[in-house]
Amino acid sequence: MHPLISVVMATYQGEKYLKIQIESLLAQDYPNLEFIWVDDASTDQSLSILKAYANQDARIHIIENLKNEGHNAAFEKGMKAANGELIALSDQDDYWVPTKLSALFNGIGDCSLIYSDSQLIDQVGRELPIKMSDLKRQIAYNSPLMYTFGAWAPGHTMLFKKEVLETALPLSNWVTHDYLLGFSATCHNGIAYIAISLVHYRQHESNAIGADLKKAKKLYQNRAERKLRICERIKILAERCCYQEEKQIFEQLYLDFLGNSLINRIRRFKTVMKYREDMLAYKGKSSLGNFMYCFKLLFGIY
Repeated sequence: MHPLISVVMATYQGEKYLKIQIESLLAQDYPNLEFIWVDDASTDQSLSILKAYANQDARIHIIENLKNEGHNAAFEKGMKAANGELIALSDQDDYWVPTKLSALFNGIGDCSLIYSDSQLIDQVGRELPIKMSDLKRQIAYNSPLMYTFGAWAPGHTMLFKKEVLETALPLSNWVTHDYLLGFSATCHNGIAYIAISLVHYRQHESNAIGADLKKAKKLYQNRAERKLRICERIKILAERCCYQEEKQIFEQLYLDFLGNSLINRIRRFKTVMKYREDMLAYKGKSSLGNFMYCFKLLFGIY
C-alpha cells in the first residue's frame, strides 16, 4: 500500500536551479505522488517553468500568488491544498536522490515525522566535504520540550503525516515553518531520523548556511532582541502545545523570560536545569556544558 504523498514546493525567483530540482522530484521512485507548487509572484521565468512541466504531467498543480506573500505563507498555502496523507516539502534549488521519498516512507512507522541527513553541494552541484550532520546535531525528537531553545529537523528533508498540520497551522513569522512543523510532530507521535543523505543541499549566495547565520546575527545582534525572540518562541510553544504538563512548563518559562527580576532568573535557571536533558538535547553538550548554559540564564546572558 502506498498512500498519496503531496510534494509541496515554494518558488520565488528560482529559475537558475529550478529545472534540476523538478527533474529530481519527478524521478522519485515512490509510485503515488502529487505535486503542489506555489509561486510567490516571481518576476523571472520560475512560473513559466512550473507551467511547462504542469502541462505535461497531470499530477502537478500550480498555485500562483499575485503578490509576494513570503516564504512561510507560500508553504502554508501549499500545505493547505495538499490532498496526501503525507506531505514532503521541497526547496527550489536542491535536488533529491531518487529513493528519498521511498526511504522516508519506509522509515516513518508510527512517528508523525521523519527527516534525513543531507549532503551539501556548491553552486554548480559539486559535493562539498560536509554534511548537515557535521554542522548540526541530528537526532530523533520525542518531547515538545526538546524544541524549547531550538531544534534542527530541516524542512527540505522532512516527510510528515497530515496530522502535524493540526497544531502547526497557522504558521508564525517568529519561527521558521520547519521549526513549527517539527514541534507539532512532537505533540503527536514524535520525530524519527535516518542518518542517510537523501538531499543535495545547494549552497549559494542567497541560500547558504553561513549567510543564514550572518543574517540571524545581524537581525538579533543585541541581547534585548535575542531575549524577545526567545520569549516569542516559547509563547508560541505554550499556545500550541497539546500536552498539559509541558504546556504549563512553557507558560511559566515564558513568564520568567518576560521578567528579569532575580526571582524570574532563578526560576528559569531551575526550570531549565530540571528539564535540561530534553530542553538542551539538540545542543549535544556535556553535563558541564549544559550547566554553564543554565548558569548564563541566571545572569540574563542569552
